[in-house]
Amino acid sequence: MKNFTKLFTLTLFLASVSLVFAQATDEKEPGKVDDKKVAKGSKDRQNQTQFFGGEMEAPLHNFYRRKEISTPLQPSYDEDSAVYQKKGKREKQQQSYKQNQYLFPARPRDQWEIGVNFGTAFISGDVKPFFSRPVGFIQNFGAGVTVRKALGYVGSIRFGYNFFMMTGRNWEPDKNIKYNAALTGRYNPAVNYWNNTALAASNTSDSINMNRLFFHNYRTYVHDIHLAGVVNVGNIRFHKERNMVNFYLMAGASAMMYVSYTDALDENGSVYDFSAPYAVFRTPSANQGNVNAKLDKRKEANRLLNGILDGKYESRAEHENNVFGYKQWQILPALTVGAGVQFHVAKIFTIGLEQRINVSGSDLLDGYRWQQDDYAGFTRDNDVISYTSLNLLFHVGGKKKTEPLFWLNPVHHGYKKLGDVDPAALAEDILKDDDDDGVPNKLDKEPETKKDCPVDSKGRSLDSDKDGVIDCDDKEPFSAPGYPIDSNGVAIISTNLCCDTAGIEYDSEGRPIPGTAGNLLPGGAGPGGGTNGGPNGGKGRKGSGGFDCAKMELPGVMFDLDKYYIDPQYYGNLHQIAERMQMCPDMKLVVTGFDESRNDQKFNEQLAWNRANAAVDYLVEKYGISRDRFIVKYQGGKKAATGTPYEKKMKNKVDFRYSNDGETGDSNPPAPHPGLKAGSNK
Repeated sequence: MKNFTKLFTLTLFLASVSLVFAQATDEKEPGKVDDKKVAKGSKDRQNQTQFFGGEMEAPLHNFYRRKEISTPLQPSYDEDSAVYQKKGKREKQQQSYKQNQYLFPARPRDQWEIGVNFGTAFISGDVKPFFSRPVGFIQNFGAGVTVRKALGYVGSIRFGYNFFMMTGRNWEPDKNIKYNAALTGRYNPAVNYWNNTALAASNTSDSINMNRLFFHNYRTYVHDIHLAGVVNVGNIRFHKERNMVNFYLMAGASAMMYVSYTDALDENGSVYDFSAPYAVFRTPSANQGNVNAKLDKRKEANRLLNGILDGKYESRAEHENNVFGYKQWQILPALTVGAGVQFHVAKIFTIGLEQRINVSGSDLLDGYRWQQDDYAGFTRDNDVISYTSLNLLFHVGGKKKTEPLFWLNPVHHGYKKLGDVDPAALAEDILKDDDDDGVPNKLDKEPETKKDCPVDSKGRSLDSDKDGVIDCDDKEPFSAPGYPIDSNGVAIISTNLCCDTAGIEYDSEGRPIPGTAGNLLPGGAGPGGGTNGGPNGGKGRKGSGGFDCAKMELPGVMFDLDKYYIDPQYYGNLHQIAERMQMCPDMKLVVTGFDESRNDQKFNEQLAWNRANAAVDYLVEKYGISRDRFIVKYQGGKKAATGTPYEKKMKNKVDFRYSNDGETGDSNPPAPHPGLKAGSNK
């Protein structure tokens, strides 16, 4: 216990000195940034400065201001420079988090903890631990290495190896050697304390028969490996950024390979004469008084034993038979449990004090298991190894990883996100409008609108007549629909469709050249009137003036999901189609309805048919175009459309195209699925 107290005091002293040194070397004038220090990150003993670039000069939650309150500081999980959250799934999650598509930041890559430890080890069993001065610590010594990796902020897993040398000795004599194979000559005939003439009264120094008496002692060597789970109870903080002291509990499995020896023979290979120390405990004569109080005789007995025993531990102590092992070493499983405290000295180094216990299923770690000779039974409890150690722990794994997660505080991120919400800054950011179009940047779909241009509710420049020229550049913002326009957005309107083409000149696009004129004709016989209406003739493809009707683009009509109602915004498109058909009266159009609304092919086919017929009916009823000039088709997909809203809408439409030479088809095909209600016309 005294050795444990000394080791604990030494650990606290070393940790305190280290912490004071770490704090002193980290002092800096608040708010002042040292560029070299930031770049190298070598003068800050407590913090991984390579992860605080954006916070070094930040007005809010400044790195140096925070250090004045406490240190070490917690790396941020939403910095663009967070290399510990890059590559693989982590980077994908982090990008989604930064784009507000996922609520949780990626778990950072963290370092491993590798440690060396040394301390005092002893067996709690039937024989008392023995510490002799000045080498008592060496007689009960342990040392080892550990490797620990965080599984999360609370849990981690640790693998370790230790070597123990433990010594024990009873200062009271025992008479329970009848069943002890190591002391009755069964292992080594020379080690016989049961029936040995050398121990007869006539041969001992105090003329006492020392047969069947022994002062039990042992030296046990152990190679121990353990695998344990570790639970932190100190790193989650609600009122501090991070902690300098970390407490933990551990439990796991251990495998011990051990061998025990006893000091039973002197340097000449003979049994010891224990009559002198035994005489201390003999019943005195009546006139001597009661001098048998054992606690009063401990010091004297130990003094005499020190003069008798040579400390060689040459004889094998009692051990199990038929136990798996290697040569004299036997292997035992054990349960290992422990607790410890660590002190954060630097970002790469911590000091710890740990108490670990190995609970085995054996009572022979100290070579002693029998009750007194009157009972052929074992003692009550199995042996336990107790190891109190000083741990020197190092964080390894490179500069692109944070310290082990069990040193970080997961609560910090939530607090930081709340602290970043500055109402004034938030309002300014929300209302910021860089192009002064009256639509905040957060809602602006066109962030660089030309100055003084009218915009819609999403900040996009208005084009009222949808002619492709925005209103602020359009000389005719409300051009008549369906006509070609010049570079200034002004509609180019040809001569009246009812007029003669004589004397009219056309450009390469088939448009009439202003300044030329023709004679009026009876109504209905305008350009394109007839299969040979144009000067170059043709089979319904040529309009008046020689332009090719098929070169003119035909717009389509889009529909909302599950609808075959024609939105008024597409009336202009249908007007253009009607004009083209009037200019080329012998030309036929193929009208195809499309739908991919649901995962139901019958529904999709019926809705596609409804849409195609709705468009044709509109042209027939509104403009008086013969239905025979249309070839009606429909196409319904097997599955619902996927993708962006625009991509989905592109698959819910009606397309128009010019029919090919000789192409035929039904202008009024029957419904593919009569009676099936598909879509709405409202």
